[in-house]
Amino acid sequence: MTGQSTTPTGVSRAGGFTLIELLIAVVVVTLLLAIAIPSYREQTRKGYRSLATTALMDRAARLERCAALDPVNGFLAANTACPTFPSSVVDEGGSALWTIAISNRAAITYTLQATPVGGSPAAGDTTCATIQITHTGARTATNSGGGNSTTQCW
Repeated sequence: MTGQSTTPTGVSRAGGFTLIELLIAVVVVTLLLAIAIPSYREQTRKGYRSLATTALMDRAARLERCAALDPVNGFLAANTACPTFPSSVVDEGGSALWTIAISNRAAITYTLQATPVGGSPAAGDTTCATIQITHTGARTATNSGGGNSTTQCW
């Protein structure tokens, strides 16, 4: 058998796909990718945001423990329970995604802030350019334009 078929009229035809069939398949694949890739990127950004918010809550809990161990100095205490700042949030490959810094630090107050590391995959997240938590547990976030994006980030 040579890979040819015979039509009812007796004319032989080579097997395979026509150019139109291939073009339709390419268009369908392109449409699927146009939908899937942005969705994938948004889910990845949400995962990076989750890493940042979890790290902020972890550092806040450590500061609370630090203050509990030294009530006189509060959040300014220097003991083994106190986290060091700035610190980084890294991905599974060890690349830094977020930097966590502390501001407004006093014996009774603090503000923790996570910002994406430049050049990291998290840096492309314009929705959550800055994520914060305070000593009262108040959570805020701002987008790259300075607008409030707390509900999207927390």
